[in-house]
Amino acid sequence: FDEGNMLKQQNWFSQFKNQVLWQNKDSAQLVIITQENCGCTIQAQPHLSALQRFATSQGVEVQNFVLNNVLKSVIPATPAAVLIDKNGEFVYAGPLSEGSGFVETVISNLQAGFNSSLLIADTKGCYCVNNA
Repeated sequence: FDEGNMLKQQNWFSQFKNQVLWQNKDSAQLVIITQENCGCTIQAQPHLSALQRFATSQGVEVQNFVLNNVLKSVIPATPAAVLIDKNGEFVYAGPLSEGSGFVETVISNLQAGFNSSLLIADTKGCYCVNNA
């Protein structure tokens, strides 16, 4: 997912929040990044829809972005997800899925009061790699 270790760079999370114009809100935020003409995004559409419904049902605000030139500097591959808690702290960054519900589990843990601080960078799956 992140062969170039983009997600492990110092200050990655603050740069990401700047790129998506993150604002402090009263709820956690799930940011989903997809890419136009990415077969993996098309394949993941049923999971994307289910994840958005689940997140919303858990009180998590969902924001969708299409990978653009600005986001290419902070997102190594798509479809990707980043979860930010209501205080603006890092909770999860990585692929939308690796065959199991990473993001759903992290959301459930967060709602139960546990911040996973989970970074999934070294994984294989259906991803469209950002060659920026």
